[in-house]
Amino acid sequence: MATVITAEDRRVRELFLMTWGLDFHVSKRKLHLYDTKYGDDYNSTEFYCTVNDKTKEALGPVRSRYTVKQNSDLLDLVLDKIGEGNYDLEKSKGGTFDKGRKVYFFIKYNMQTDWGQEQADSFVYALSSHDGSLRLTFGISNMIHSCSNMFGLLMQDKDNNHVIKHTKKIDDLKNNKSLDNLIKSNLLGVSSLMKKMQNVEVRYDSDIAEKVMNLISDNNLKRKTAVHYKRRRLIESAVVTEMSEKGSTAYGLFNGLTNYLTHSGEVSEVDYMYGSSSKITTKALELIVNHMKETGCLN
Repeated sequence: MATVITAEDRRVRELFLMTWGLDFHVSKRKLHLYDTKYGDDYNSTEFYCTVNDKTKEALGPVRSRYTVKQNSDLLDLVLDKIGEGNYDLEKSKGGTFDKGRKVYFFIKYNMQTDWGQEQADSFVYALSSHDGSLRLTFGISNMIHSCSNMFGLLMQDKDNNHVIKHTKKIDDLKNNKSLDNLIKSNLLGVSSLMKKMQNVEVRYDSDIAEKVMNLISDNNLKRKTAVHYKRRRLIESAVVTEMSEKGSTAYGLFNGLTNYLTHSGEVSEVDYMYGSSSKITTKALELIVNHMKETGCLN
């Protein structure tokens, strides 16, 4: 059963939505063809359009099966999945992109992860959209205290990722299960890997460091633009900074990459959690893990 929401819980949730600009209603409206010659509507279509009722912005065309979930409903679903007592909404945040077409929740999870060198705060994020472009998707993120360096690990397979379509299925109680065990198992797995990475020596001028930095700005390109040199300078600076603070290790190298992604100013938060930057993070981790296997540092 879903958790019963008290009046105080509702007040806190409404304040959260208002604080992060998520306090708007979305409606689904029928689309019609428009006769420009006579200036009137005619012939309804099979399509609908979602609208931000607060700004009157048309968000996107959707099919009749599309079910609108208000931001308050999405928040309730996310918190219910995390489980009562497992989150701190006052230390969480959320937001929108592209005038409300995409929304995200970044919920503080009441569990810290031991990463050897430091403690990592744990977060559960949820991404969704009001234009039909993105399903309700869950993932796990961390924020490292020493440099406020956040990186997202989008769970790629069906066992480590929760994806729900915007259809009637989104209201199905069978999909309303707690993520508690999933969160804990994934955070512990990531914690174990990061501890091992801290013990693997990696030099700044090594092949693996070059491969990781080439994900941002490839030095093998024959023609190099001003953008290439700018990004190369930024990624090299980020790697040097993190290796100086955390050691010349695989861990320091990985943090150099995520430092660039989260501090360069070129990457949006939702892209980092879900888009091309998430893929870069995943690819970098694959390169480092393969390097650790090849050098006998990881079984």
